[in-house]
Amino acid sequence: MINQQSLRILFLTDDREDYLADGLLHGLRQLPGLEVVDYPRKECMYEGGRKCKVAPEFGVRGGGFSLYGLLTEPQGGIDRSFIWQRLAAGWFNAVLISNVWRQWGSLLQWHELLATQPLLLLDGDDDQRLYPRSGTRVRQFGIGTGLSNLLQQPTTHIFKRELTNRSRKWGLRLNIHPLAFSIPESLILSQLPSKSLLFSSHIVDRDLSAKLGASANYVFADEQSYRSDLASSRFGITTRRAGWDCLRHYEIAAAGAVICFRDLDKKPVGCAPHGLIDGLNCISYGSSDELLSRIESISIQQENELQNSALAWAHKNSTVNRALECLLLAGLNAPPN
Repeated sequence: MINQQSLRILFLTDDREDYLADGLLHGLRQLPGLEVVDYPRKECMYEGGRKCKVAPEFGVRGGGFSLYGLLTEPQGGIDRSFIWQRLAAGWFNAVLISNVWRQWGSLLQWHELLATQPLLLLDGDDDQRLYPRSGTRVRQFGIGTGLSNLLQQPTTHIFKRELTNRSRKWGLRLNIHPLAFSIPESLILSQLPSKSLLFSSHIVDRDLSAKLGASANYVFADEQSYRSDLASSRFGITTRRAGWDCLRHYEIAAAGAVICFRDLDKKPVGCAPHGLIDGLNCISYGSSDELLSRIESISIQQENELQNSALAWAHKNSTVNRALECLLLAGLNAPPN
């Protein structure tokens, strides 16, 4: 384990939103004693970066709610010059690849250099396969890409969101850890607000929205209105999308509403989100009628307990706690307070 006053991490990223990696970047940047160099600069994470300045039609999906436009450069800025020379000189203590499926070119080009220090590979895609077991990769480069040794290094750690029995190692000795989305602590309420709505306005379960005459599509153009609506709601609806994890789970909990998660009982154990338990901090349901019946039978005390437990779950899944979790799993000391 690295044990020094300042931990330096090279965070290799790209210009697309990636909720897993971007939440982790936000959390790492909040930790004292930790120096993180995002390379290239992750523009959408910084103030004013949610929209492309020269082409405003391009922007972060969903309006960039929750994670984006929050970071500022530290005093003195971040030096992103001579990255590969500094890497070769051992200036960094660890390298993080923010999306292994999109940045495999860096692995191919720099695998000898990357093998000399701890390597963290993030896989936040809606894909249950383990990199590099992709037919596209095999067709493009063949089976022998020269990466097997790098992936099997004891100091290489793979963090995967959609981890199931389809995530086969194919004989490789890999350090694989589950990891989930996260939400900034500043967006998590400290106590339950007063509630005036039964459900939030945006009901993503189309069966339930049709039953209630509500909208299943985005209804808010600004983040504050979206958050106020969630905070005023007793219950918030969420479902599986292309993958099981979704920022909406965390946004509902952070607003002190009860997470109502359709078919949560069908989620594989290894898939994020983690720690949601039906009847403890959320409600799992299989149909609109089942959900409405359960809500009708819940007492005020039980509802408050569910809401408070949802808040506690949100705090546990803050970006800072996710960053600390990642460092611990990778065998890196958390920086001192």
